[in-house]
Amino acid sequence: MPTKKRELPNNFEVEKTILGLMIMDDHLANNLLPSLEIDDFYEGNLQNRTIFLAIKSLKEKNQPVDFTTVVSELLASKQLDAVGGLDYLKDLTDSVVSISNYEFYLNSLKDFTVLRKLIYNMTELVDDYYTHGVNNVNDYANLVDKRITEITRSRRVSGFKKTKEIALDVTSDILNRVNADSNTLTGITTGFSNLDTITGGFKKGELIYLAARPAVGKTALALNICYNAANRTNRPVAIFELEMSSETLFKRLLANRSAVEMDKINKGFLNKNEKLKIKEASDEIARVPLYIDDCHGSNIDDVIAKSRKLKNELGDLALIMVDYIGILGDPKYINKNESRQNLISSYSRKLKELSLDLQVPILALSQLSRKVEDRENKKPQLSDLRESGSLEQDADQVLLIYRPAYYEEQGVSLNGQNDKFKKKDPNGNMPLSAQKPVGPTKSVDGGDFVTINLVKNRNGATGIANLLFFKSYGRFTTPAKETENLVSSFESDLNND
Repeated sequence: MPTKKRELPNNFEVEKTILGLMIMDDHLANNLLPSLEIDDFYEGNLQNRTIFLAIKSLKEKNQPVDFTTVVSELLASKQLDAVGGLDYLKDLTDSVVSISNYEFYLNSLKDFTVLRKLIYNMTELVDDYYTHGVNNVNDYANLVDKRITEITRSRRVSGFKKTKEIALDVTSDILNRVNADSNTLTGITTGFSNLDTITGGFKKGELIYLAARPAVGKTALALNICYNAANRTNRPVAIFELEMSSETLFKRLLANRSAVEMDKINKGFLNKNEKLKIKEASDEIARVPLYIDDCHGSNIDDVIAKSRKLKNELGDLALIMVDYIGILGDPKYINKNESRQNLISSYSRKLKELSLDLQVPILALSQLSRKVEDRENKKPQLSDLRESGSLEQDADQVLLIYRPAYYEEQGVSLNGQNDKFKKKDPNGNMPLSAQKPVGPTKSVDGGDFVTINLVKNRNGATGIANLLFFKSYGRFTTPAKETENLVSSFESDLNND
């Protein structure tokens, strides 16, 4: 016995109500049309699709939508009888109970659209499997997840909002925050008070780039921020680590929290007290909701799919960290002659879209170009971002790390002491820029002075925050009061060369 063909999900009455709403109220038609497409009307409900296209045609010609204009449009295209004539059009308007409930009907219509698209796509993927097979299970699973994500994203009905609709929530939030605590952040804390002051915290929907030259400390700082965010909010933080294993990353966390040198941890040269510190640090870290993905070779679609899955499973994420954007891969461009800049631009745009879609701040690491090394003082600038055009454009905030002690470790002079690398004037004098000291590089307790320069802030002012970096165990701290004069001197020097 042949299988009965199953009808795809649809709701004839909801479609009628949406059409009736637009015919009854031209202003409502203006509001609804940007959110509607022909596929929102089931292909089996041909008369509804035809009427929708007539309404759309009227608006494209800048004509009002009402009963008379729709009838005229259908007559002109010789489709009035095909849709059921005047009786059916009158039935559409009669089906409307209340104009004020239009959002309910619109969302209901979109639900059926999503269901149909899911069935279409899943059927297509199943057919493709039986026709061509699957070479890589992970790739197939990612494709399925991507299709579902793209379809369900379309469920959200977007449109203009009146300021009246926004005012109450936004204003109440601001006033409540001020009344509760004038220093309350608007975003996720970094764990460093002076850095929070200039950034305002990392906010939902923001893409933040943290950039530096290799070995300066960007991964260490990002790891500090991730730990602080997860620990202080008790909300999940997702870490996409593309350079090292999760075990290595955990060792870094152990060193950071225990203040035991990384070299000792790696070699196992630990005394009794250090072993105790490691055990306590391990227990502390285990209680913090950090989630690490160390799948090397991950592509941008993997990051998107896994982030969505984690949020669906755990709820509201505090932060997503990607280390780092320059080594993300994209299967679509394998064996294709695509420029590096275009690839990075594509990744950056997708990360920004993800941050907005999930309403989660994303901290993406990036390397600076070698142009920094050609500069006498080695201070990074916004233009030093690799493939900087798109990264700068997409970013809500850009943070640049400058650690002068790094260059001292390499034997590079930053204050003009190494004459052979400096060009003297005809009188044999060094240029003023070479004579000018760069300020202290280390604190009294041995930490390296590090400048975090907020060079772009879409929603606020730029600024500088000074931190201390203890390289041996990868910990950043806010300078203590006794070092404030040194820090201020350092900051002043950085701003005035």
